[in-house]
Amino acid sequence: MPARLLPFLFAAAFSAASAPAAEAHGASPLKPVCPGAQGPAPATRARPVAARIECEWCGAAEAPSRLGSSVRLAEPGESGAPLVLSGRVLRADGRTPAAGVLLYMYHTSQAGIYPTRGDETGNGRRHGYLRGWLRTDAQGRYCVATIRPGHYPGRDGPGHVHTTVQEPGGPEGYIDDFVFDDDPRVNAAYRAQRRNRGGSGVVHLTRGPDGMWRGERTIVLRDLGR
Repeated sequence: MPARLLPFLFAAAFSAASAPAAEAHGASPLKPVCPGAQGPAPATRARPVAARIECEWCGAAEAPSRLGSSVRLAEPGESGAPLVLSGRVLRADGRTPAAGVLLYMYHTSQAGIYPTRGDETGNGRRHGYLRGWLRTDAQGRYCVATIRPGHYPGRDGPGHVHTTVQEPGGPEGYIDDFVFDDDPRVNAAYRAQRRNRGGSGVVHLTRGPDGMWRGERTIVLRDLGR
C-alpha cells in the first residue's frame, strides 16, 4: 500500500460521527472505529496534578474527570500503521465484567521514541503525547484507536503498549504490556519471561484491506504490579 494513503485511511477509519448510536446497539468492538472515541488526550487536556506523580509508570492521577469507554491516542495522520485494540476487563474471578475501571495507556511512536510537543506536564514528560485514559463500560468493554508502536532504538524488546489499571476507589497497578504475536521479538524466550499480570498481553492482530490492524485482549484484575 502506498505510504501516502495511510494518513487518509487513518482519518477515515477513526471518524466517529455515528459512534454513540453504534455502541448503544452493542456494535462489535472490532469495527473500524472505536465507538465514541475521544482524543487524543495530551497532557494539556489532563487534570492538573497538584501532587508529585508517585512513580514513573503511573498515570491515573492525571486522568480527565469525564471519560468514556473508548479513546483515541493518535491524531489522524500520525506516522504509523493504524491500530485498534479492544476487549473486556474482568474481575479476579475471570468471569464478572469490571465496570468503571480506569485504563491508562501510552506507547512510543513508529520510530520507537516517546514523542513530546514541549507542553507536557506530569508523566507526560516521560510518556509523551501518545497516551490517554478511558473507563470500562457496564460490560467491562474498552476500545483504543492508535498506531502500532515501534521498537526502542538499539534495544531488543518488541513494540508494546504500556497499560495501568485502577478499580474505582482502589490503587493503580500495572499489567503486562500489550505486545503482538506477529512481532519476531515476541519469541519463545520473551514469552517465557512474561509474568501474565492481568492475563496474557500477547495479542493476535489481523490486518484488514483498509490497512487497519485490529486485536483483542481480555484483562483479568489479578496479579497486578504495584
